Amino acid sequence: MDILIIGTLLVIGIFLIILEIFFLPGITIAGIASVLFLAGAVYYAFAELGVAECLMVLAVAIIASIVVIVWFMRSKTLNRMSLHTEIDSVAPTLVDARVKEGDTGVTLSRLNPMGQVLIGDEKIEAKSLDGFIDEGQPIHVVKVENTSVIVRIKQN
Repeated sequence: MDILIIGTLLVIGIFLIILEIFFLPGITIAGIASVLFLAGAVYYAFAELGVAECLMVLAVAIIASIVVIVWFMRSKTLNRMSLHTEIDSVAPTLVDARVKEGDTGVTLSRLNPMGQVLIGDEKIEAKSLDGFIDEGQPIHVVKVENTSVIVRIKQN
């Protein structure tokens, strides 16, 4: 009967460790309860069975906890629960207030219809009104928006 009680306390303690580590991160009731159940199993073994058996229960608790954690980490359970999406977008930056309508610059990349332009010393996302504009072409600003500017090819 003593072994059944000790085994039950160990199983519940190890289950709560898995719950704490993988499902409820942080110090929660499950973490505290897992420590209490494992310590209870060791204490019960000491009180009812003696010192040698207590040390065996302590060793079993430590080894079983490590084995179960490693097994759970290697199992495909975590892989099925994890997210597999990647975020590859970037937040657009605001246009500097120094950029105004009528400013001139040069394209850093091909605008088809969006691309990078250099106006003064600012690299800015720009949109072309003239369709495609090749790299290195002179442009002038037609309109300034929050995150981009609208440009045209500069006419001589």
